[in-house]
Amino acid sequence: MNEKTNVTKINQKSHTLSLCDRSDMQIGGVNDVSEFSEDSIHLKTTMGAMTVKGNNLSVSKLDMENGNVSVSGSIDLIQYHSKEKGGFFAGLLK
Repeated sequence: MNEKTNVTKINQKSHTLSLCDRSDMQIGGVNDVSEFSEDSIHLKTTMGAMTVKGNNLSVSKLDMENGNVSVSGSIDLIQYHSKEKGGFFAGLLK
């Protein structure tokens, strides 16, 4: 590994996700919250774009300096998106 690669890995926040009772979620490694409403939240994470869908969703904590977001409400769907052909898992299976 060269020095440039080491610096990139140090500066990149790791992506974490914790969900409790489908109503309280903590997400780490968030780069941007592009939009949110009571029905959906669209985020950009260090692992790609992410969508959370449900009912009565709210962003209860937004700490972009550290890349942490807390979501509360009734969470029905957590989905990752990839621009690469074949999707997220295709890259892992190479």
